[in-house]
Amino acid sequence: MSPDPDTDSIASRVALVQARIDAACAAAGRPRSSVRLLAATKTRTPEEIAECVLAGVDLVGENRAQELRDKHEAVAAAMPAGHPAPEWHFIGALQRNKVKYVVGRAVLVHAVDSLKLGEELSARALELGEPIGVLVEVNTGGEQSKAGVPPEQALDLARALQALPGLRLRGLMTIPPDVPEPRPYFQRLAELAAQGRDQGLPLDELSMGMSGDLEAAIDSGATIIRVGTALFGPRRARPAP
Repeated sequence: MSPDPDTDSIASRVALVQARIDAACAAAGRPRSSVRLLAATKTRTPEEIAECVLAGVDLVGENRAQELRDKHEAVAAAMPAGHPAPEWHFIGALQRNKVKYVVGRAVLVHAVDSLKLGEELSARALELGEPIGVLVEVNTGGEQSKAGVPPEQALDLARALQALPGLRLRGLMTIPPDVPEPRPYFQRLAELAAQGRDQGLPLDELSMGMSGDLEAAIDSGATIIRVGTALFGPRRARPAP
């Protein structure tokens, strides 16, 4: 059961999530070091994010490009002197005209689903002289409401992205359908990554699993799990403009 967000601190929630990851890795026979916890920070304040980082989460991900730009600096300012800043990832849908806010701040973009977006990221990375990592977003459930390429197109896109200067192809990402058993969708992503590695593609990262299904994701081979609610409590409504 998720902790009560009104009575539990962020630090206590971090400890509970870390314990879930420990148990899931043990059950799957995987080393704990093979899974990284990413704090999904959509709608969260820099102070909340800094509290999460101080509790031991060194990887954070933002869904909106302008918020990544703003929080990147604000969180660094909120950290105590001498404490390292977290590693930032971009985990939302990225419009090509917002790439300028992401490259140079994020280490990894999780949801690349077109060559055109890859080309825009490549151009910006070359302009700044800062390579950026990318994951191919795969729509493993074939849902029309979700972004991502179909599984049968994922490795072709991965090869095309690998050829672009300034990009570092790192792996695959998926969000499964909202179903009681997501393992088949996670396993499909893991199978695709294994096929790609057999073909020489560097697909070592699997970004999959969130607050409600992280155990199934870890059992299926996830290396990055994206957790928001279980760390911060229910998402706040975004203030009206």
